[in-house]
Amino acid sequence: MFSKTISSIPISYNTHSHNINFDLIFGEGKDGADCKNETDRKNFSTSYDIEVYENKTDEDYMKGYRVVAKEGPLVIRLDNITINSNNTSNYDYAIGFALDNNEPHYSNNWETIPNNIERDGTLWTIPANTNTYYNFDQNPKGKYQWVSKRALELNYEPSQEENVLGMEKTTEKTGLIYLTFMVFHKNKVITQLVCEGITRGGGATRGGTPQNSSAARFGYGNETESASSKSNFKFVNGTEKYVLPIRLRIAENSSTTNINCAQTLECASINSLRKQTMTIPF
Repeated sequence: MFSKTISSIPISYNTHSHNINFDLIFGEGKDGADCKNETDRKNFSTSYDIEVYENKTDEDYMKGYRVVAKEGPLVIRLDNITINSNNTSNYDYAIGFALDNNEPHYSNNWETIPNNIERDGTLWTIPANTNTYYNFDQNPKGKYQWVSKRALELNYEPSQEENVLGMEKTTEKTGLIYLTFMVFHKNKVITQLVCEGITRGGGATRGGTPQNSSAARFGYGNETESASSKSNFKFVNGTEKYVLPIRLRIAENSSTTNINCAQTLECASINSLRKQTMTIPF
């Protein structure tokens, strides 16, 4: 099943005569409790390894990805975003992007918020065709940072205290994240938006064997904030959303951190409240 290790996931698909292409890159961010500058908090210089798994049969072909991360804040970079169609000369395009830690279900393709789970935040609309990359460590209007940590041992039953802190029992779904992508556009303007980042780069194959790693958990860390504004982009009718599952692993050489990693928003809130509570001296 394992085929190779790469530095970025190339996404390419067509929906309703729209060609969508971009690269997904993962890296280590900084704890928002310590780093207050949003750009510095989300910046990274070394990307995580991504292990590619393929299943080839005479009739079917399937591919999946494992990101070998470190314990701590998780940053996802979207790079080389291009969206082209027969109406490219009339519209500016954007890719919709959001992360969930449970598989999201939607009633319609145009819906941006899942109907089966509570999402921390909403959905980004990221300008395409700008030769710029964009880093994210939470959904827009989200309250908490994305965090990866080592999973609890298989068959270990979390204590009541651990359940309150959002530490879930390890199952086959532990460490899975789900990335939703949608297509948006707006009437074309002369000046395109340019955000933080540099011009496009490429992802390379890194090796032929998977590295040693352990099962990961994904959850919500400390409270932080990302700048966001109301989007002028509208959903492109007729296009379909794409939900990509990614499995996280923790690198063998990763240090252990005490950063919050709560499975639910309720538990993340309790973690934050505890950090803000002190004992008055006698």
